[in-house]
Amino acid sequence: MTARSRSYTNVPATADADEPEPLVAKQHAKPNPLPVFQLAVIYAIKLTLPITSTQSIPYFNLLIEKLAASEGAETGYYSGIAHTAFSITSFISMFAWGRISDSKGRVLVIFLGTAGTAVFTLLFGLSTTFTGVLINRLLGGFFHGITGAIHSVVGELSDETNQSTAFPLYDIISALGFVIGPLIGGTFADPAKEWPDVFTHPIWKTYPYLLPCLISAVISVVAALLSAFVLEETLPSKRKAKPFILEEEEPLLPEATTATVIDVAPTMADLEPLSIRELLSIPVLRAVFASSAVLGLAGSCYTNVFVLMAYTPLRQGGLAFSPAQIGRAISSMGAVSILLKLCMPRLLRRFGTLNMFDFCMVAWTATFAAMPFASFVAQRAAATATLLDVSKDSLREVSTAEWSAVALVLFLSRLGCLAFSIIMILTRDHTPGSASLGTANGLAELAQSLATMVGPTVASSLFAWSATHHLLGGHLWVVFMLAQSGFGSWVARRIRKYRD
Repeated sequence: MTARSRSYTNVPATADADEPEPLVAKQHAKPNPLPVFQLAVIYAIKLTLPITSTQSIPYFNLLIEKLAASEGAETGYYSGIAHTAFSITSFISMFAWGRISDSKGRVLVIFLGTAGTAVFTLLFGLSTTFTGVLINRLLGGFFHGITGAIHSVVGELSDETNQSTAFPLYDIISALGFVIGPLIGGTFADPAKEWPDVFTHPIWKTYPYLLPCLISAVISVVAALLSAFVLEETLPSKRKAKPFILEEEEPLLPEATTATVIDVAPTMADLEPLSIRELLSIPVLRAVFASSAVLGLAGSCYTNVFVLMAYTPLRQGGLAFSPAQIGRAISSMGAVSILLKLCMPRLLRRFGTLNMFDFCMVAWTATFAAMPFASFVAQRAAATATLLDVSKDSLREVSTAEWSAVALVLFLSRLGCLAFSIIMILTRDHTPGSASLGTANGLAELAQSLATMVGPTVASSLFAWSATHHLLGGHLWVVFMLAQSGFGSWVARRIRKYRD
């Protein structure tokens, strides 16, 4: 094997201190091949989480309105509490799942999480009281906290030469879940009303939202089976040892590739995880975790406020969308994400990870600024069609101008959501040793969950208060959103400060 074709993966930082410079410049190394089959498996498992968490979006406010005996924007008080219940247990369990995955393995954690998600997704469709919904959200959030372990699998299946492909593709899968989930909820909600000749059994009238929950639960069961029988363990201390590749005369990669990968023995940092105190003592990691928190706050506030605004009557500053229309809007949002994330590997290589992250955080400010514009367009269109006083239960056609305004909001929000892929890359890049990656991802997710625990209640309640009291034309909530997104951009820029 020639010297010019030689590079290393996971080489200790102290290796060969006498070597004056790398034999192959890092920026010119070709991406190493990814383990396609195992990545496909973990992507399929990941797909189930956004499906189960978003399938209820189109009908969630209608369900809460019925169970809490609320009306219009006032439903935001109750829906915010229910969303926060989910976030609380996600927050509590996130770190615990990360630590368990670092000691017992990724596969066990992922299996337990997907199996538990299947159970409580099904039970959600059987809820008949607001208290029952709250309990279900609390328990369901506990099993949803396995995302840190899934992040770790992707990080351990990739390296610094190909992570700009692996992580955006991983996030594309999340976006696909945001397409499929709302379509399931919007299409199959209340089947006895939509297809009375087919769904004649009384159970579909008693539990109008059981069918989308049942479909989503079956998908989660498939994910649990994949994790139990197909997914391979990636935790360095648990995975099967691979034979080392000794030096040979010929390159092991094709001639067109400038680097040959050699598996080397794991270092102590790869086998022994750092403590929480040690991880938090790294300034750049603290900045990454803080950025994860403000990103989670922006994302959770947007998702809850947009869905609440879409459901709210026109007279209260909403869009008066039906569940099917809400489902189509959320699904199109996921489709836009897929298109943007297909471009993400090239964008990351072209502009750099931190530049892209800063841009995405600024996009959240633009998103919140555009939301009252969509409401304004809807009211003008309704006034033109003499529909402004239409009751909230009446069906109406949404005009092209309204869909265009909504499309602008959705597009800007998807630019902001690209940051969720980038924060995973930043966490991986600044975590010392793969054995600590599960804990680091758990801390990053923990920070996000803490923010999302607060975001839904604050945002939904502020929207309801603004709308019912007509504060700043019903848009006082926008001032809060702009302030928090601006603060998020400032926090994100501190990563560059500590890294440089």
